[in-house]
Amino acid sequence: MDRFDKELLSHLQADASISNAMIGDRIGLSASQVSRRRTRLETQGVISRYRAEVNPASVGLALNAFVKVRLHSHSKASSVNFRELVSSLSEVRLACAITGDADYLLHVRVKDLQTLATFINERLLAHPDVNEVRSDVVLELIKDDATIHLD
Repeated sequence: MDRFDKELLSHLQADASISNAMIGDRIGLSASQVSRRRTRLETQGVISRYRAEVNPASVGLALNAFVKVRLHSHSKASSVNFRELVSSLSEVRLACAITGDADYLLHVRVKDLQTLATFINERLLAHPDVNEVRSDVVLELIKDDATIHLD
């Protein structure tokens, strides 16, 4: 990956709707050269998708929380069942299997505390493989940067 690829990726991360011609003007390549590089980066899996970023609070999802989940057992079936549950939950923005005192860490966006309580009690704790759930509510979002910096 050369400096042109890195600059192209930087511009796309800032605004994925930017045209190849505009990127080319900014980094010193023709639109066709940018197009070829962009296609190559997509084919190689460097660029995995394009999407619009929606402000969660502007659509009524004002509460941001991190939820730790511990399962009853570490069997393959429990893991598969829990992962299927998590995949079906629209409230979960990010789910990670982790080390430490919990098995999973979920990043959740919901309307309010009551919605979070309902989500935890009726969706997570109701699942037969879930043993324990602990949540931390975000008081203030200090940094939210999904950009991959390519220095």
